Amino acid sequence: MVGYRWTCQACEAGNEPNLDKCEFCGCPANAGSEDIEKHTSPDGFKKRKAKEQYSNSLFIYFFIPFFAAIHAVNGRYETLLLLLGITVAFSYKNIKLLTHIWNDDWARTSLITISSLFLASILIRIFLIPDNSDLVWWSALFHFLLTPLSFYYFFNSHNGKRVFSEYYSKANKVVNADK
Repeated sequence: MVGYRWTCQACEAGNEPNLDKCEFCGCPANAGSEDIEKHTSPDGFKKRKAKEQYSNSLFIYFFIPFFAAIHAVNGRYETLLLLLGITVAFSYKNIKLLTHIWNDDWARTSLITISSLFLASILIRIFLIPDNSDLVWWSALFHFLLTPLSFYYFFNSHNGKRVFSEYYSKANKVVNADK
């Protein structure tokens, strides 16, 4: 309980000291930024959270071939099998998202291209660049630059935003149809 008169950060209404929640909008007195956003823009908050989950779910697919190649080349077949099992389980959980990506030409091509770039770069590093070469540093720099560029291209470009919007609309139609 707040011991003083306070102003709601979501609706900017004044509230009495004995209230824990705003009497006008229900926002908690000690609300954080997420609570405030949830009260001021529920649809925007929901869409932002959905986009975070969307990008987190797809981002790992950039790296699966990369890590598979490392484990296969090093003879770590047990961890390669574990990686395959995790990928199958994760793909099963996200089958609707993967189906949506696979049905969109731009998204499918982009995801395959980005994953292939990561795979090719690690194979070039392993088989063509010796460990004591100056090119090792350039290879590492390439990986560090490829990651944010790939993320930006796939999720924040015009087509990336279009693919997410289509997926979000389709997912909400299904949810709203169930109600």
